[in-house]
Amino acid sequence: MTLKKGCLVIASVLLSAGFFACSDSSNPGVSESDVSAVGGADDGTAVSKTVLSGEEDEATATEEKAQAVEETGAAEGVGDDAAEEKALAAENAGDDADDVAAQDPAAIDSAVLDSVFNILFPDGVEGIDTARHDPDSVGVWHFYDPRGTHDNPDFAYGEMTDTRDGMVYKTTTIGGQVWMAENLNYFDIEGAASSIKNDWCYWDKPENCESAGRLYTWNVAQRICPEGWRLPTKADWESLLQEVGADSLNEILWKGSSKLKSMSGWENGGSGTDDFGFTALPAGMKFTTGTQDGFTYHGCSSLMWAATEADGGAADSLAYHMYLDCSNDNALVKTVRKINGLSVRCVKE
Repeated sequence: MTLKKGCLVIASVLLSAGFFACSDSSNPGVSESDVSAVGGADDGTAVSKTVLSGEEDEATATEEKAQAVEETGAAEGVGDDAAEEKALAAENAGDDADDVAAQDPAAIDSAVLDSVFNILFPDGVEGIDTARHDPDSVGVWHFYDPRGTHDNPDFAYGEMTDTRDGMVYKTTTIGGQVWMAENLNYFDIEGAASSIKNDWCYWDKPENCESAGRLYTWNVAQRICPEGWRLPTKADWESLLQEVGADSLNEILWKGSSKLKSMSGWENGGSGTDDFGFTALPAGMKFTTGTQDGFTYHGCSSLMWAATEADGGAADSLAYHMYLDCSNDNALVKTVRKINGLSVRCVKE
């Protein structure tokens, strides 16, 4: 059982007992040490949230809730057909604890429980299976697999050379666009002198970059592609999905990610057919919150940056990415926090 499921059960019990009928505006969330006790787990995109007091504007609360649900859905990745319905339900649920407590716990849907969960754990331990933090766990992604282990042996890849460091990358042409068929692994020399780290190897082990590339913040991803190449836009990702025959269920969710996934290396039988030699790897991500940071989702998720920022005021903190997950054949093009570390696939200009 994942931490999220266990915590939601606890939340249901607390709801039925009426424990959320609080009248003050203090945050009933757990302490940093309590969250750390579950293995430093965090969904990687959860935003620190506070319980709103009765004096705060209700519209602001609804907007903050909608943004939090959007980010959580992206990192869960999970992207099933009900993702949009869940977001809408949560947006309409509001943050009134008394109203939630008054409902029949048996009738409370998962979206409302998510709302309660965000109050209990403001920095999130959403959907994390702590076994994924253990490199010796059965079935997890092995970074010690040599580079190229999971390539499609029947596909004729192209090649490009990054003149900055001489690294040679496989490429693939899809719908007239030339894409890197591997995650970028270029050390950010420009940002190396900065006191703030902006790119990582998984678990901070340099050897892990060799097999699955580096993880970059969005700001670094914007300038890290080699000359003549660029970071793909949201439209580029959507065009790629169309070209491989994926079906768009709505503006966020697509079906048909198996055609982009590597033929091996994914947990839960989630490997793909890699029909177009894109060879997406479940390289995971680096997450950062107000109280924690770490690595998660290796073996199950591929998260790749887009150059497109979120709309409106959210652009300050959010940008789009493409997300593939081991539990289904879905692809999501959604927003995530810019300070997280994701993989980079460059497309030729």
